[in-house]
Amino acid sequence: MSTDPHSTIGCTIDDSVETAADVVVFGSGAAGLAAAVTAAAAGCTVQLFEKAAAVGGTTAKSGGVYWVPDNHLMRERGIDDPQARAVAYMARVSAPDRYSTEDPLLGLTAWEHDLLTGYYGLASEAVQFLDDIGALRSTIEMALRFPDYHMNLPEQGGVYGRALCPADEQNRPGNGGDLIAQLTAAATRSGVRITTRHAFTDLVIEDGRVAGAVVRDLENGPQFRVRARLGVVLAVGGFTHHPEHRSRHLPARVWGGCAAGGNTGDALHPLAALDIPLHNMDCAWWDQVAIEHTLAGTTETRAGMWVAPGDSSLIVDLAGRRVVNEKLFYSDRAKVHIGPGSPELLVLLFDERTQQLFSMEQFAYPLALPGESTTHLVSGESWEQLSANLDVRLRSLRAATGGARLSGDFGSNLAATITRFNLSASAGVDAEHGRGTEPIEVFFTGEPRAGGGPNPVMAPLSADGPFHAVLVGLGTLDTKGGPRTTVDGQVLGVGGVPVDGLYAAGNCAASPSNDGYWAAGATIGPALAFGYGAGRHLAARRNTDNNVPAQGVTS
Repeated sequence: MSTDPHSTIGCTIDDSVETAADVVVFGSGAAGLAAAVTAAAAGCTVQLFEKAAAVGGTTAKSGGVYWVPDNHLMRERGIDDPQARAVAYMARVSAPDRYSTEDPLLGLTAWEHDLLTGYYGLASEAVQFLDDIGALRSTIEMALRFPDYHMNLPEQGGVYGRALCPADEQNRPGNGGDLIAQLTAAATRSGVRITTRHAFTDLVIEDGRVAGAVVRDLENGPQFRVRARLGVVLAVGGFTHHPEHRSRHLPARVWGGCAAGGNTGDALHPLAALDIPLHNMDCAWWDQVAIEHTLAGTTETRAGMWVAPGDSSLIVDLAGRRVVNEKLFYSDRAKVHIGPGSPELLVLLFDERTQQLFSMEQFAYPLALPGESTTHLVSGESWEQLSANLDVRLRSLRAATGGARLSGDFGSNLAATITRFNLSASAGVDAEHGRGTEPIEVFFTGEPRAGGGPNPVMAPLSADGPFHAVLVGLGTLDTKGGPRTTVDGQVLGVGGVPVDGLYAAGNCAASPSNDGYWAAGATIGPALAFGYGAGRHLAARRNTDNNVPAQGVTS
């Protein structure tokens, strides 16, 4: 690291503008706000910058669930969730090829084991702290019926209650927007100064430590320094919407995703310039997206495809054959696009019954909402007409898809596929792909509808049209690679030594879950926990560093 007090990387900076605070946070999703609120509650002055015009990041678009083992609401209800079992579950899902009960570290690296073990206690401490100070009210009511994504693993233990969500004053569950609203209100009450339309561009290094950052005013143009007396917290999200980073790091073509549009890997170049090692850069919170939503000037989609929506729906390849359990939870299902010979494009098929009965479900994307554009849909009054229209659509998209087309026997294969699927749906058993075997599949599908079969996630496709199709490909909720951190959010540099004054949380930090996904809320839970950990560590520095008096934010 440079010892130049004004060392930055390739920046022209307006030296007439400079601000300062004890703690400087970049990003206003769950991670950034948790760090800001926690530090401010301990008396730190905090400046938070958000790149977008509004606060919230990807969290604001989410369902707002945060996964917290052994949380205080579980304990109040007498639900037992011991550390050994919860950590074993996280370990098996995070490293299935290395997991071993014979190993004291369960087959994990020391860093992975430290973070998963630390998360068990930190996450529950974080949500109780935020609740106690009135920053985030949590409810367990939905969690008592919300299954983890791998309930059939013995390490899961049949436990319900980990998937919390924000609550209003009547204890009704809210969403990501409600979570952000509560944390933002708490931050404002605590004196956190929040500035939108300002982006992180670089770090300021002084005497071998991170002493601040360089910020770009996206409305007026200039870059300026902000000094951080205690530390800088990076919570700027992943790189879902940066095509070069996607191409360089991810293992297959990613068309886009539902991460906030400003998630373009802003932390990567400054970290790399300081030789800070990056990890899990090929990992993501995977999902599938309607590819035509990513070809209209932005790669940001409204949502991701949590399941193939409805019960009378299926997914086929361009040869008309099923290739995956359509109800497998989204991150594992999306991996059908990853690996040698894997398809870049698949086709979601559904009948009008599914469109009519399920389009208002929370997890209905990419069904068209009432009043929403249907240009991503391909329709036909018969399967033959739908196939012909699909071929026409693919021809129109050849520049984006590399010329992908339906196979010559798509129609005949599809007819046989539908016949087999309908027989399986009537029998209630999917012998091909095991559809409906995990509790989460039933939860995401929603309440059974008239005309369904004995398997609540399967119903025979209608004999009569219209029928619909959507071209789907690999997407992300966001990526999850970056620097490794301690449980307290400190960024680990060369040799695993913490970088003085630098913290990271959320999707710009390497996730100890690797390419696994424990449950709903496995993104926001760690964001809250490790953001809280960073804020707590910074507050402790303020309390022990006599050279860092509390001061107001200056400009």
